[in-house]
Amino acid sequence: MPIREINLLRDRNVAALTFSQAISQLGDRINNMAILGLLGIHAAGSSEYGFLAFWTVIPVAIFGPIAGAIADRFNRKHLMILADVMRGLIVLSLPFLFKMSKEMLVVYASVFAVFTFTVLFNSAKNGVVVHVAGSRDRIAVINGLMSFWGRIATGLGILFGGIISDQNLWRGRGFEGWEVGLVVDAVTFFASAFLILFIAASGEYIKPDNRDAKIDYWSALKSAAAFIKRRKILLHSLTAAALISLVGGATYILGIVKLQKIGQTTTGQLGVAGGIYGLGLFIGSYLAGRILPGREYKFLWRSIIVLALSLFGMALTVNLWLLLPIAAVGGVATSIGFIALDSIFQKYSSAEYIGRVVILKDVVNALTFTSTVLVLGKWNDILASRIGFESALNYNLIGVGLLVLLFLLVRRFVNG
Repeated sequence: MPIREINLLRDRNVAALTFSQAISQLGDRINNMAILGLLGIHAAGSSEYGFLAFWTVIPVAIFGPIAGAIADRFNRKHLMILADVMRGLIVLSLPFLFKMSKEMLVVYASVFAVFTFTVLFNSAKNGVVVHVAGSRDRIAVINGLMSFWGRIATGLGILFGGIISDQNLWRGRGFEGWEVGLVVDAVTFFASAFLILFIAASGEYIKPDNRDAKIDYWSALKSAAAFIKRRKILLHSLTAAALISLVGGATYILGIVKLQKIGQTTTGQLGVAGGIYGLGLFIGSYLAGRILPGREYKFLWRSIIVLALSLFGMALTVNLWLLLPIAAVGGVATSIGFIALDSIFQKYSSAEYIGRVVILKDVVNALTFTSTVLVLGKWNDILASRIGFESALNYNLIGVGLLVLLFLLVRRFVNG
């Protein structure tokens, strides 16, 4: 890591926030592997995995605006600590609750509760990022730094989470591997909360003086929408968020299947491409802090262009080795795009509204991604029945890419 980033970590606030996030993300991945281990042993069928995914997404839609309002009314540092402690207690209690009930409903309820507090944590974190940055020009640098260490933690979490949660490693010792994974996950949440204690707590971005923020779903959405409407850069960036999620949904529902067709396997080549994509995300996190400050908006739209072009690449290539560099470039563009997006919303939101405004962006991301996966998946099946499955995949990938590029062209024409 360059000297510039190392020097940033000498700031106690920056170091505490960065490493609390890294430890938390390490725990998130260990948690994922532990829950998958639990399902692998106790799930009745593959539908259980679908239910699991559902309960990780739904908290954003049903609790997000309320969490944003809470973050705009109460001490954000305290909310982050509370969220981490509650997540730690929930995952720590899951092994005991599941053993007593033997019901998968307990698992889903725990996952839902954890992700609900994650939404609250993220809502509060945005204001803390602005506080820690000190200057709005440093927001993108801090986000890039956190993302950089977060990517490292994600990779280590997947690796060690898989090892720790392995059933064979703990066979004959009176407990199952996933239980160990959840205990380790709980420790990471508590460690993250401890580090947040060291962030100096002062200023409006830590302690918002906003008693008018109604903790009500529709009021939170309306106030966030009204604020965004008054600031065109946020309104345009909200559109960009939807476009990124549209491309992401198309890649998920079409690109992964295309990769499987090329590799003629379900996991082997998919794992290689996922690793290359992850490398791209890591590189993008490294670059973001160096190229984004002062140019977040410009690189946000450039990243969308690259992502749209990557859909053409996925559609036209018939060789796995040609697809790997596309995955790497897509990872770089995705990382830069999301860091730019977060930085813009943090940079141009006031201390009184940042929780609700940023969570509205997250709701748009979640709804766009989910609806794209559902609608495009169904449409691809309909088209495949007429022109063949592989042709349908390619045409739909090209279609989504053209739709995004056409939107960008019209936008450029309208804006002059």
